[in-house]
Amino acid sequence: MMLAYHPAFDLYNCIFRVLCLLDASQENKLTFDKLRIWDFYLTFPGEIRDISFPTELLKLKNSLFKVPKNDYERLTDPKRIFEKMHSYQLCAVSCLASYGFIDTEQLKMKIIKRTEKEYPAEIAKEINSISELKKSIIRLLVMEFVQMPFYGQHGLKHRTRLIDYKYDPRI
Repeated sequence: MMLAYHPAFDLYNCIFRVLCLLDASQENKLTFDKLRIWDFYLTFPGEIRDISFPTELLKLKNSLFKVPKNDYERLTDPKRIFEKMHSYQLCAVSCLASYGFIDTEQLKMKIIKRTEKEYPAEIAKEINSISELKKSIIRLLVMEFVQMPFYGQHGLKHRTRLIDYKYDPRI
């Protein structure tokens, strides 16, 4: 039997990734599913190549944002890995809510709302010291992708193909 570690299935790593994403996000509230998608691509940046980018972001995809290609990190079934990450992501946001960093009432409705509580200095220092590659991935996710809708045929769910969009309300 082979034991292998991957940050995707490490609760503490997931908590840290969620903190980094929330710290960078300009959105007051976001859905748990949107946070899950962001976390997936932060964890597996090579999978960003497979997102169907809107026309206005194609230039960004082709020129500014280049993730080093590593064939060993390619996923054979991204949707399955995304679903396996769900329980870790749910535990991470629940933990952050228990510490007062996420609004517990909003979380009951699967809405992630950052509270005013400040991170401890050590955590803030770690968030600020993440690699430039991770910072650029976070910028793409929380600043560029925020322009596209989440639901519907041209939304983030459809473009990533990680969550079914067929039954989304017609907007």
